[in-house]
Amino acid sequence: MNGTICCHVCGAPGIEFVPGFESLHRVTSDCRPWPKGGRLGVCKTCNCVQKVNDAAWQAEIQNIYETYSIYHQADGSEQSVFEQATGAAASRSSRLLAQLRSHVQLPESGRMLDMGCGNGAFLRAFSESLPSWSLAGTELNDKYQAIVEGIHGVKALYICALEKVPGKFDLISMIHVLEHIPGPTETLVSIGGKLETGGLLVIEVPDYSSNPFDLLIADHSSHFSAATLSRIVQKAGYELVAVTGEWVPKELTVVARKSQTIGTDKTPNTDAMQRVTGSVHWLQAAATEARRYAGMGAFGLFGTSIAATWLASELEGNVSFFVDEDQSRVGRTFMGKPVYHPKDVPAGSRVFIGLPSQISEKLKARLLQTARNYELILPPTLPARPQSR
Repeated sequence: MNGTICCHVCGAPGIEFVPGFESLHRVTSDCRPWPKGGRLGVCKTCNCVQKVNDAAWQAEIQNIYETYSIYHQADGSEQSVFEQATGAAASRSSRLLAQLRSHVQLPESGRMLDMGCGNGAFLRAFSESLPSWSLAGTELNDKYQAIVEGIHGVKALYICALEKVPGKFDLISMIHVLEHIPGPTETLVSIGGKLETGGLLVIEVPDYSSNPFDLLIADHSSHFSAATLSRIVQKAGYELVAVTGEWVPKELTVVARKSQTIGTDKTPNTDAMQRVTGSVHWLQAAATEARRYAGMGAFGLFGTSIAATWLASELEGNVSFFVDEDQSRVGRTFMGKPVYHPKDVPAGSRVFIGLPSQISEKLKARLLQTARNYELILPPTLPARPQSR
């Protein structure tokens, strides 16, 4: 019964399941198709949207991580993010770090730890921007150890519990890590023990309220809003410096400073169930719209990440090609189909832009300046976020 399942964030009993989610295909965070059958719930007490962290889910994520391959679409090169107005590209890490430095004054030297650093994308950007800092990373295995330790300024990649990492740090980053961790509050408390007094914590997670595709990622344990993420950061003993969804598209950034006091347990005043149910309905509608065109001649999906992977699964592979502006992915194949740059899409084709409407509309307007020989199809309009009460 729902009431016997406890929230992995606040510990309270009573998870309410989101109807219809179990009928959707899912995707891994490294952009591989994953079967239907997941359970998505909302805590009645703290409003955190989450996967049910039971034995079945634990077995699934173990299978996912055993064969995990970060940025495999581009042989390990980090994805680019684009200015929708101009099409200007930059790596996600460099964009995030530039925004951080424009809002927070970082010293010319210090000690930085990147938790769950993957193949070192954020460490590399940090090294290039602040070359005098001493850097380190943590990971679950040593798959990328040689790559990470080859980055200028990186002293070590630690394959151990955080408590065993030596010393304290002036800045600790978690870039797309916290959403994977059951019990995020406890993790943040332990991180505080590795920060110097006044040290900074930088967290980057997907924003499901502006990007419903995040809900489909099978190995994401939590799906945060600005309210729920702010709440657990404060409860873990941090003072908020910045909370924003503007630095990187479709993502939330929190910058916090280690505090001497433990925050309050104030429940955010948002209707999470209404929001997430609306997001699932939108996903169902987007898949239905794409099915209208799949199989009608040459049909492509825009992107080679989460949304396109999921749509290709929902369409049972009835896709002719993929389209991407990221030059590191163009000319390759994805899910067995070619990846074209927008300017190289075959004439007479249809391309479905499977992105949130606030992004897809701007993207279509920009692409139409050069892409006049094929049709661009938008998903339904994503409903506005419910107003806080």
